[in-house]
Amino acid sequence: MVGVTGYELVRRPSRRSVAVAGLAGTFAVVASVPGGPLPTGLALGGVVVLLAGVRLGRHGVVDSGALVAFGGVVAAALSGTGAVTVVFGTVAAVVAWDSGTSAVSLSDQVGGDADTLRVEALHALVGAGVGLVGGIVGFVLFRVGPTRQPVTTLFVLLLAAAVLVVALNR
Repeated sequence: MVGVTGYELVRRPSRRSVAVAGLAGTFAVVASVPGGPLPTGLALGGVVVLLAGVRLGRHGVVDSGALVAFGGVVAAALSGTGAVTVVFGTVAAVVAWDSGTSAVSLSDQVGGDADTLRVEALHALVGAGVGLVGGIVGFVLFRVGPTRQPVTTLFVLLLAAAVLVVALNR
C-alpha cells in the first residue's frame, strides 16, 4: 500500500461551484422583479445568503438562503406577477438550492480543489429541465383546466412541488 503525504482535503466548494448556483439564483431574482422592490429585495438577499452558504460549505445556510429567495418569488406571485414568471422563478430558486447543496456535498466528498464544473453544470441543467417540464405541465393544466383559478392556485401547486423535492432530498 502506498501512502500519500502532504495533501489535505479542502472541504469547501470552489468558486466555480458558487457561480453555478449563482447563475440559477440570478434567474430567481429576475423573475421576482415584476413584483416590485420588496420581492426583488427578498430574492436578492436570499441568493446572497445562499451563495455565502455554498462558499462556506454549510448546508443550513444554503437552505435558509434558498428559502428566502423562494419567498421573494412567492411575494412576487402574491403581488400579481404572471403565472409564467412565477413558474420560472420557482424553478430557478429550486435549481439554485439544488445546485448549492449539491456543490457542498460534492466538495465534502472530493474536495474543493477537484474539477467538478462539468458534473455541477450537468446536474443543474438536468434539474432545470425536470423543473421546467413539471412547470410546463402544471401551467398547461392550469390553463386548460375546467375552471379559471387565480395565479395563487398555480403558486400553491408549485409550493407543494417544492416541498416534495425538499422532502425527497432529505
